[in-house]
Amino acid sequence: MLVAPSSPTPVAFSAAPSLALAGQVVVPPGLLESLTRVPDPRDRRGVRFTLATLLAVGVCAMTSAGHNSLTAIAEWVRRCDQTVLARLGCPFDPFSGRFRAPGERTLRDAFARVDAAALTAVGFARLAALAPPTAQTLCPDGVPEREQRRSHRAAARRLDGQPRRRAFAVDGKCLRGAVRHDGSRVFVLTAVRHDDALTAALREIDAKTNEIPEFVPLLDTVDDADLADAVVTVDALHAQTDHARYLVEDRRAHYLLSVKDNQPNLARQLRKLPWSQVPVLDRARDRGHGREEIREVQVVTVHGLLFPHARQVVRIRRKRRRIGTKKWQTETVYAVTDLPAEQATAKEIAAWARGHWIIENTVHWTKDVTFAEDASQVRRHRTPALMSALRDLARATLHRAGWANIASGRRAHTQPETVLALHGIP
Repeated sequence: MLVAPSSPTPVAFSAAPSLALAGQVVVPPGLLESLTRVPDPRDRRGVRFTLATLLAVGVCAMTSAGHNSLTAIAEWVRRCDQTVLARLGCPFDPFSGRFRAPGERTLRDAFARVDAAALTAVGFARLAALAPPTAQTLCPDGVPEREQRRSHRAAARRLDGQPRRRAFAVDGKCLRGAVRHDGSRVFVLTAVRHDDALTAALREIDAKTNEIPEFVPLLDTVDDADLADAVVTVDALHAQTDHARYLVEDRRAHYLLSVKDNQPNLARQLRKLPWSQVPVLDRARDRGHGREEIREVQVVTVHGLLFPHARQVVRIRRKRRRIGTKKWQTETVYAVTDLPAEQATAKEIAAWARGHWIIENTVHWTKDVTFAEDASQVRRHRTPALMSALRDLARATLHRAGWANIASGRRAHTQPETVLALHGIP
């Protein structure tokens, strides 16, 4: 007969990557231990499963291929053996002599109340504390050779021409399958770190507002140590003067903001600059996914621009054509930054502009295609945003472990024991 563990709090995972601090080796906490810091909004009366256990079940199930819904999560934990349930912190029933697995109703009731922003903050803190991926950690045991080569190429792209400052991309996403009772759709706003695709913050957008007023509350959840002196890249929707002042004056950060016709006066001023006299300072040519692209970057220093703290204006011309054709399509994009020329070169600005799309190409695309996020129709209270945060935490953990192809990583973690080992659950 199995017996209940002597302590409900698990110890740190001994095989987790460690950090050196003041000459000592510090092992970051495992997932289950980290999740104890997520506030539990439930009434304490009648609670049988800790919130950390329920959230850990959600993340672990999402890590395994084919478990994209609440029903699938409940099925995954129901199939776990007693040893796995004990490691997940499930309660022990002395009458039956077995550890109990949470049912779908229990998961639904808990997930409907949890703040997705708090879960994302805890997950980011844990993953950011892990040792950065290296040539060794990018090829964990059991990873196929093809996946190892893909991981090395992805790492090389991240390290190639790395700018001096870290950057965060901010963008919104519609959870298309989730519809509230009033008919409104659910949107989330996220902040993702460029270099390693870790989601630093996530916030659900209320039905009666939009992304713009949620920008500041979103970044308020990011620690000053992470945001200070970093560059925040956003699309034209957030080219707001209040956002620029908040970043520079309140958070001591920097911005790279795209400018379009939603700011007509500013856009008109940028287009009238003497671009014909400005040399191309950075030029890149890429081929892939059946198309060829040429990017040309021009940068000019400005004074007195109709935007707070603006020091440089960027014009990026993108020429694209499908391989095998001769017709080119040209797109011109303008952006503005508060960084002067001596602090941000044209090559760095081009890297930040390209890096912004990691939030679309790596994060949002993966959650839609690999985790079927848009197909999810959960809609109860906070559940859609919470499920999005669980998916992202599973994605980020696999990405941090060296899996460039998240679908392949999920298929490699079909056994609960390998999933728990990945998340540092002893």
